[in-house]
Amino acid sequence: MTTLRPCVLVCDDETAARRGVTRALGPTKYDLVECENGQECLSILSERSVDLVLLDLRMPVMDGRATLDRIIARSSPPPVVVVTADTSLQTAIEAVNAGAADFVTKPYEIDALRFVVERTLRAASLRNENKRLAEEVESLRGGAPALVGASPPMRDLLEAVGRVAPTPASVLVTGETGTGKGLVARLIHRLSAVASGPFVTVNCTAIPETLAESELFGHRRGAFTGATRDQEGKVRSASGGTLFLDEIGDMSLGAQAKLLRVLQDGVVEPIGGGEVNVSVRVVAATHRSLPERVEEGTFREDLLFRLRVVELQVPALRERGEDPVLLARHFLSEVSPRPLRLAPDAEAALGAYPWPGNVRELRNAIERAAIFCRGGVVQAGDLPAELRSSLGGSGQIRPEAGLVVWEKGEDFSTAKKRLVERFEREILRSALREHGGNVSSAARDLGLHRQSLQQKLRRLGIDASEFGGS
Repeated sequence: MTTLRPCVLVCDDETAARRGVTRALGPTKYDLVECENGQECLSILSERSVDLVLLDLRMPVMDGRATLDRIIARSSPPPVVVVTADTSLQTAIEAVNAGAADFVTKPYEIDALRFVVERTLRAASLRNENKRLAEEVESLRGGAPALVGASPPMRDLLEAVGRVAPTPASVLVTGETGTGKGLVARLIHRLSAVASGPFVTVNCTAIPETLAESELFGHRRGAFTGATRDQEGKVRSASGGTLFLDEIGDMSLGAQAKLLRVLQDGVVEPIGGGEVNVSVRVVAATHRSLPERVEEGTFREDLLFRLRVVELQVPALRERGEDPVLLARHFLSEVSPRPLRLAPDAEAALGAYPWPGNVRELRNAIERAAIFCRGGVVQAGDLPAELRSSLGGSGQIRPEAGLVVWEKGEDFSTAKKRLVERFEREILRSALREHGGNVSSAARDLGLHRQSLQQKLRRLGIDASEFGGS
C-alpha cells in the first residue's frame, strides 16, 4: 500500500534558496513543489492539494505578506510557514499575528527548518483529525454539545460510546469533576434507539434527601402534607427516553431501593401507593468510587451491578495530550464574537498546566482570556495567574506541572527535538528577562558568545526587544 507524502509548496524567488529547502527536507519524505512568486503560489493552490506552504516574505510580482493574506482568505487554507531574512523578526511576527502558523529565518539552519515543518504538519494533522471527529460526532449526535479531542484516550472513549449507545444497557460514566460526563451521557442518548424521546437530567446532589423519592418517583395526591395533586416524578417524565442520574453516589438509600425496582422490573412506585410501568434508559455518572461507597454501607451493591452493565471512564484533561490546546481553540470560537488565535506562550501554558478542574476550568480560563485579550492573539498574560505560574515565576516550564515528555506515536528523535527546543527556548527567555533584554549580559551569564546567542534567538524566533533590550 502506498502512503501519500505531505505536499510542501516552496515559494521563493531565489532558485538557490528553493534548492536548499529541497535538499534539507529531502524528496523521499515530502512531495516538494516549487514556485517563484505569490501569483504562481496561488495558482498552484487552486489546482492541487497542498499540506504546507513555505513562503518567502520578500518576492517580486506579489510579496509574501500579500500572498499570505490571500491564502488565509481561502475556505480551507493550508498552514503557512513564512521565511524572513529580517534580523529584527518584526515582519515575521506580524505575519504570524496575521495567520501564519510559524516562521523560519534565512540563512536556513537545516535542523531548525525540518523541525518547524514537521511540527507544523503534525499540528495541522491533529487539527484536521479533530475537525473530522467533531463533524462525525456532530452528524450523529443531532446537536448535542461537542466532545472535542483527538488524543488516544478520547478516541477510545468515543469508540466505546458508539458501541454501547445503540444498546439498551445501563451505563455508568465515571471521571473527575469537570471532565464532561454530562456530555458523554447526552451523546449516548443522541446515538441511542430512544434518541427521539426525552433526555431528563437529575442532579442527585442538589435534591434534599427528604424530597428525593418524591422528585424521582412522584407521589399521589394526599400522600403527605402539601401533596395537593399527583406528581409523576423524573423517572416517569423520562419514559421512552433517557434518565441521566448525575452524581448518583449521593443518592439516598431509600431512593436507591426504588431505582433498583425500576431497573429490574420497569416499575415506578410513587409515594402514596400504586405501581406504574415505565420504559426508560438509565445513564448514571459519578466522580466518587461507588465500590468504596458500597464498603461504607452508603450504596447498594445490587444497584451498582445494575448500573454498571457498561462503565465508561472519561479521562482527566491532564491525561489527554494536546487536547487542551484543541479545546481552547474550540472554546475561543464559541465565547468570542471576534476571531482569536493562541500565541505560542499561551499554548505552552495550556499544555503545562495540570487542570485540576478539567474541561470546565479550561473553558472558564478561555472565556476570561477572550475578555482580557487586547488584540487578535491570546497571550499567556491574558490567562489566569495559576496558568501563567505553570511556566514558572520567570517563564520556565516546570516538568511537574504536566509536561508531556512523550506522546504516543512520536519517535525518539521527534520527541527529543521537541523537548530540547522547548527547554532551550525557555532558558534563553529566562536569561533575557533576567538581564532586561541585554543580549551581551545574557550571553556572558550563559557562557555563550554574543553572536552565538543571537543566532539561537533568531532560530527560535525570540526577539530581545520583547524583554526591554536589543
